[in-house]
Amino acid sequence: MSLKQLNCRPLKPVRIAVIIPAYNEENAIGLVLRDIPAEWVDEVIVCNNASTDRTAAAAAEQGATGLRENRKGYGSACLRGIRYLREKPESAQPDIVVFLDADYSDHPEQLPELVQPILPEHADLVIRPRPLGEMEPDALKPQQR
Repeated sequence: MSLKQLNCRPLKPVRIAVIIPAYNEENAIGLVLRDIPAEWVDEVIVCNNASTDRTAAAAAEQGATGLRENRKGYGSACLRGIRYLREKPESAQPDIVVFLDADYSDHPEQLPELVQPILPEHADLVIRPRPLGEMEPDALKPQQR
């Protein structure tokens, strides 16, 4: 199924939240946020992971919900986003949570394709592998491959 065929909201109302952990990504975060298909997403949360640049301001300029996590580490930022969603009233919690990287190593425009297996309840979790073609040496740690 092509992305063009998926470029509409699901028939059943589904709430989708996107969590983006970010550390010093002021130059990329705006591009990532602009390419998220807005018609698919109810809320985008940027978890600023103790950045020392304008990451938080750049995210706010694009309308993202901004959170700060002072404990360094990708996992800490992800957990901060999850904690934020869990603190919402049950009626406002998302049905699907998507994690995207802030440096454009994930392609936000592919979000409809990513969530498609979940919509008809064929899957509870979808992991999209990173490209395994040409990349810089040591670009991915062994656990990321």
